[in-house]
Amino acid sequence: MKGNKMQKSDFERYRKKLLAERDRVRKEMEETEQEISEFDTRGGQSELADYDNHPADAGSDTFEKEKDLALLDNYRDVLGKIDEALGKIERGTYGICDRCGREIPKGRLDIIPYAIYCVECQEIIEGQ
Repeated sequence: MKGNKMQKSDFERYRKKLLAERDRVRKEMEETEQEISEFDTRGGQSELADYDNHPADAGSDTFEKEKDLALLDNYRDVLGKIDEALGKIERGTYGICDRCGREIPKGRLDIIPYAIYCVECQEIIEGQ
């Protein structure tokens, strides 16, 4: 494993970026949970169900709920990755690829601050 060349100011910049991203994801999660709750309160029917009870509408409603549930799973996954990245900052291992031990380029971390793999290792993992 190679050493981490990241400066303390870099760690702080990424920590702030991760905290902002965590807040954004939590807000999105709350909004999605609210949509699911409203759907469940309506008994799984759209607002127009009183006027039109077409089977295709029920299918669309079910699709929307399933989409929202998938979004929630994705948000939970991202929050876990963000928390792990924040822990790595605390341990001084942030920005180091979990697979090969090389430094993750800052350009990648700027785009995906919770990345745990360099691009090469991510491609290998996704190809498996």
